Amino acid sequence: MMNIFVTGATGVLGTSLVPRLVEAGYTVSAMSRTEENDERLRRAGAHPVRVNLFDVEALKQVLVGHEAIYHLATKIPPVTQMGRSSAWLENDRLRRDGARNLVEATLAIGTIQTIIYPSFDFLYPSSGDTWLDAQTTPIKTATLSSTVEAEEAVARFAASDPSRRRGISLRLGSFYGPEAPSSWEMLNLARKGFGAFPGASTGYLPQVWLQDAINALLLALTEPVPSGIYDIVDDEPVTRAQMYTILAHAVGRKRLLALPDLLMRLMTGAKYADTSRSLRISNHLFKAVSSWQPIVPDARIGWDMMAQKQNK
Repeated sequence: MMNIFVTGATGVLGTSLVPRLVEAGYTVSAMSRTEENDERLRRAGAHPVRVNLFDVEALKQVLVGHEAIYHLATKIPPVTQMGRSSAWLENDRLRRDGARNLVEATLAIGTIQTIIYPSFDFLYPSSGDTWLDAQTTPIKTATLSSTVEAEEAVARFAASDPSRRRGISLRLGSFYGPEAPSSWEMLNLARKGFGAFPGASTGYLPQVWLQDAINALLLALTEPVPSGIYDIVDDEPVTRAQMYTILAHAVGRKRLLALPDLLMRLMTGAKYADTSRSLRISNHLFKAVSSWQPIVPDARIGWDMMAQKQNK
């Protein structure tokens, strides 16, 4: 079976993806920086690897013998710091420079056939109720450029030898589910009677059930998905107004009080423009090239499932 190298293996995505890869029979090498994470990875069946993502020569040595890479590494700042541009610098470096270095190393050693990168879906211009997909030109602002450049690095890898190499970027909606700590925070806030979504209530919010995102990441590897960019979101996008109703229903309230937009601007700061757009995004392109079908097709079902799990 294939040897796979994973960055960000102990993050929200990696924690779910690594055991699935191991169960499928793959040999997984996972980048780790602490002994605690070493143990977590071993328990999941992976082999922890110490390597600096910003050292191309070291990456070349580690990647020899591998056939595929998942570049999951991120460093999302705490909620209290998300509004500061400086709080995102390490995350930007991991995305942009990490992807570039991995591609440089893989091109040098020649054994890697596939690179898969989980991007995110807040790259599009605000478009009201118009449907969007990966054929829509993304916005490349200071706050978004790192993930766009990571996608470009993955595309360069694929273009270097299209007959032998695949580069796939999956633009994920905001993921939710039992494995996502932010989902529990959102439900707890709803139980107190509040909802927090930046932007107009009529705007659409792209979301995806976390395990559906994991399934998409797996299928991108195991099925003959062509190189390219694909959107991984629920079948039925909902507006922010609908989300307030969905969360209220999930926690047994008649309604939620929306936090004032001024407060949301203060909380999200540099990220307000990114998170407040109306993004009605379709997943049809990925469905057309894979067997992927979301287990949870829309947020109404997913958030009710979350609340029921919390009540047990």
